[in-house]
Amino acid sequence: MPFTLVSEGVRNLSSLGLAGVRVILTRPRQQCDTLIAMLAKRGADARCLPVIEIEPPTNVTPATEALEHLSRFDFVVFTSANAVGGALVLKPDLPKVADIPAVAAVGPATRRALEQAGISVAITPEEEFSSEGLLRHPRLDSSLVRGKRVLIVKGAGGRGLLADALDAAGADVASVDVYRRSRPEVKISELLGEPLTDFDLIVLTSGTAIEHLLDMANGVEKRQILAMPMVVSSARIARIARERGARRAPLVAEGPEDEALVRSVESWSESQAENSR
Repeated sequence: MPFTLVSEGVRNLSSLGLAGVRVILTRPRQQCDTLIAMLAKRGADARCLPVIEIEPPTNVTPATEALEHLSRFDFVVFTSANAVGGALVLKPDLPKVADIPAVAAVGPATRRALEQAGISVAITPEEEFSSEGLLRHPRLDSSLVRGKRVLIVKGAGGRGLLADALDAAGADVASVDVYRRSRPEVKISELLGEPLTDFDLIVLTSGTAIEHLLDMANGVEKRQILAMPMVVSSARIARIARERGARRAPLVAEGPEDEALVRSVESWSESQAENSR
């Protein structure tokens, strides 16, 4: 039977699945649908709060030039599924290019986006799906990348860890921006359509999402956000949330994949059930 929890931000949950759990997702709108559907199958009511909009880079010339001449490079690294999408916008015939070098993807979602576009992927992290994990791949060992030409396809303002590490290893590194993240110029209440206090949990999959979310919030909303339970996709994002004032330690998922995020939402729900007994 359903039961009622009295802890802050938690209402009626069911002992079966996630019935009654209400979740806020902070991804760009086009990236929310699959996760919403997966949570809905488990009974949760998930809503998209798209605090990030994906737009073309301010200057497309460097990226277009690099994508037109991929044969200049030994490796090309895509840092996200958004980077894949942005590259395909700038060069729709990219999958038909015969001289694409060895392609690296930072994680399964990026690899999936590349393969769906018809581009073979040679390098993906074996465990941790992040820049750090990718750098530990044997194919990117410093002894093998020294003197190699590497193209990093990314979003504007992204982390510089990959470029810095490969440069330090002796590679000849070029980075190009194929998209940029912008903050919607609307209020949180307009995007969400309901008060934040009607939800149990917030899912955050990037540091940019945290920054945009808090920058968009008014004083009351900011306090509400920082008091909410959070599921995040990495320890780095958890650290950013805490630095920005999150009152609870975020629950860190195994990775940014939808399945990992769902498991963490389920773990949170189970912990609430245990605490209520």
